[in-house]
Amino acid sequence: MATTKPHPHHLTRKDLRQPDEFVSFVDAAANYAANNLGRVIIGLVGLLLLVLLIVGVRLYLGTQDRALAEAFYQATTAYDQKDYGGARSQFAALTEAHPGSDLARLAQFYIGNIYMADNQPSKAREALQKYLAADDRAAFRAMALMQLGVADEELSDYVAAQKAYTQAASMKGAEQGRAELNGARLLARAGDKKGAIAAYQRYLSENPYSQERGRVIDALAELGAAPPKLSASPRTIELPGN
Repeated sequence: MATTKPHPHHLTRKDLRQPDEFVSFVDAAANYAANNLGRVIIGLVGLLLLVLLIVGVRLYLGTQDRALAEAFYQATTAYDQKDYGGARSQFAALTEAHPGSDLARLAQFYIGNIYMADNQPSKAREALQKYLAADDRAAFRAMALMQLGVADEELSDYVAAQKAYTQAASMKGAEQGRAELNGARLLARAGDKKGAIAAYQRYLSENPYSQERGRVIDALAELGAAPPKLSASPRTIELPGN
């Protein structure tokens, strides 16, 4: 049975004279560059300027971030050393220079704390309200609400203090229990005996082994109420092989 073999392709003179695609592209690019040299140079210069601009902006922002972090560190150091006047000035300068940054918003929270430490609750309340209006980070927000409640109490604005503590108590975290107790205490102060008892008992039910248990039981006793019984939930012990 005859088989058909593929015939080899023989290059012709025409094929030899035909340039390949790569050579054609290079020639075309060279011709374009030669005929449009001015445009090519302007394009390259524009690209170079764009790259330099991007690099420059990044370097500038990096420098700004480092300067901002250093300023915040210096201010917090002064605060830790109880140099309240110096710390407040540094934090205030930071908030004015970088109003949109996270650290500047946090600086406003520190300003409120400084005013509280300096026994100026009215200015503290104003600073803390500014912070709460600008920042929604849960951990700092809960602390700010607690400080705001304390400032309101010192200003004898117990309704506002109760509102601040209630908001803090609704947020999960380290401040939640203390906010609940402060809220219960204000209910008792306002004469809402039933509400205070319910708040204290709810706290003990949710935190049966709290370090504040003794103080809460004393507060309930003053209100003529007893603490809720501890609910013991027995644990089932499974023996090996069962």
